Amino acid sequence: MRIAIAGDGVAGLHLALRLRQLGVDATLFGARSPEDVRRGRALNFVARSGSTRRREALLGVDFWTAPDTLAETRTVTVHGPEPLSFRADPHPAYSMVDFRLYLPALVEEYVARGGRHVVTELTARTVRGLADGHDLVVVAGGRAAGELFPRDPRRSPFDAPQRVLCGGLYRGVAEAVPRSIEFHTVPGVGEVLRMPFVCADGRVDVLGLEAIPGGPLEPVCRTPYAEDPARFHAAVLDALRRHVPELRERIDEREFRLNGPGDLVQGGVVPVVRRAWRALADGTWAFALGDAWCVNDPITAQGANLASHCALEFAEEVAAGPPFDEAFCRAAEERMRPYAESVAQWTAAFVRPPTPQLLELFRAAAADPAVAAAFAANFDDPPAMWHSIATPERTAAFLSGVRGRSAAPASGAPSERRTSPWAGLTTRPS
Repeated sequence: MRIAIAGDGVAGLHLALRLRQLGVDATLFGARSPEDVRRGRALNFVARSGSTRRREALLGVDFWTAPDTLAETRTVTVHGPEPLSFRADPHPAYSMVDFRLYLPALVEEYVARGGRHVVTELTARTVRGLADGHDLVVVAGGRAAGELFPRDPRRSPFDAPQRVLCGGLYRGVAEAVPRSIEFHTVPGVGEVLRMPFVCADGRVDVLGLEAIPGGPLEPVCRTPYAEDPARFHAAVLDALRRHVPELRERIDEREFRLNGPGDLVQGGVVPVVRRAWRALADGTWAFALGDAWCVNDPITAQGANLASHCALEFAEEVAAGPPFDEAFCRAAEERMRPYAESVAQWTAAFVRPPTPQLLELFRAAAADPAVAAAFAANFDDPPAMWHSIATPERTAAFLSGVRGRSAAPASGAPSERRTSPWAGLTTRPS
């Protein structure tokens, strides 16, 4: 089997590393060398969940376990006429490492294990050319996705960005709770995220602004940095003062600044689900994975975690062997779709005005730590999260179940522990 993987983000790398373990020959194609990625601008600000960290352990790339790289607490605050807040601690903790460190390290590990990494343009023409000499082409990123895999209108309810984004790495921000991810939602305005992060310069903080288009936060997100850094910083501080004052009070104005000019990301994301496969030349098929297949707004922090989940699921399909035909592509998509659709539906619910059941769940979490803990656990279980908020009836059943478990007397028996779906898998030398 000869597999081409076009794209060396999380989806492509986790797929390549797993196929290597399973003895499948794959060549990984990326647009930039590891050193170029290290020296480049910020790519994103990813929080890698416990499930993703377990998959990294399976792959042998759990390189970031020091306390400074972890976020052990999540706080959720709803501002506005009905303010509320709650805290819940994810188990395991999230890992918060700059992808300018993470991705090059995984590429170099893949090459050290005997894998091939080729730097080339990731265009539609390049992908079509990979059909010659490969039995299957996996598109896991790059500009080719939009041209090769058309939008699926039944599963793509949006045709424009639902938030205007402005995220960066900052100095001068203090935590209310150590090693915590803060999520602030301001009705009619948008969301503000603060979380710890480790980059090449050490420990910093992410401040992410997600503005509802046309709302009062949008002009701040569109304020350019390079032409007047002082004006940009003043605009961010003023927005925090008006909408998230408690966070603003923890910022030292004398120290507050971007960590570096390349540490800012601005723009918007159009949520989209694309067709998952297409025929190339001579009977070779191309399959879309990761962001080439599903793009979600970052509000729920699911992009890289979804990509990792799908990569390992897809690796098992590939390892089962050819033929890599249309039936194979259909079966692989059906295997991944329930999880991916849960992410897409949950994320869509969060960028829309909150439903009554979601507000009810937030109220319950603020009043009951058991509900807060269950809600936090569902951030790492998208099917469970979507099931718990999809309808008022499902939310009521979720709350009833959580309250019933928390009220049940202890039996003395060992508690049931959620395990990774990959816990029983072993590596196989290539």
